[in-house]
Amino acid sequence: MHHLMKAMLLVAALLVLQACGTTVHQGQRGVRSNLLTGGQTNETLKSGFYWRAPWNRIYVYNVKWRSYVETVEALSSDGLPVVIKTVILMRPTPEEVSILAQNIGSDFYPRAVKPALLTAVRSAVSSYPMITVLEHSPEIASQVEAVVVEKLKGRHLQVANVTLVDLALDKVELDIVERTQAKEPNVFEIIAAAKGARARNVVP
Repeated sequence: MHHLMKAMLLVAALLVLQACGTTVHQGQRGVRSNLLTGGQTNETLKSGFYWRAPWNRIYVYNVKWRSYVETVEALSSDGLPVVIKTVILMRPTPEEVSILAQNIGSDFYPRAVKPALLTAVRSAVSSYPMITVLEHSPEIASQVEAVVVEKLKGRHLQVANVTLVDLALDKVELDIVERTQAKEPNVFEIIAAAKGARARNVVP
């Protein structure tokens, strides 16, 4: 009975000690935070096990390269809708995670990256007619990447690549534009005719 009590106390002690520690795994960085004051340290913790006081917490950030996918609705230079699936490959700058935690926080993607990405895609697409967007998609992706990288300078985030993986154009409107654009310079009249035909379930 005496040995059983010792074993139980030992297990309880280990559980308490484990609760006061955090493991930062490979591909992660940690940041200490004081729950009483709300302050964070300037130290970025590399992989390992770290003890902490009960009133402290260690926030763990994934610093591996990760892909984020966004479906972006944009307008071409001729005012036509284009839906583009865009993939951005990025990560927090590993050695600057503590600063990132202080300035932006763990929700860095929706707060800082996503708005810059959506704006860049819409701006780039607006320079091209609808029927040329697919042809120029690598060029558009390069423009978007350059803009996003510039926007994120000094924000402790790294962008490796931006790609356009899928484009959805209105098939009826696209077909009519391609067949008649050379003869009809006013693309809006063409689209109006296409929409009227669609309403009657007839393609001109």
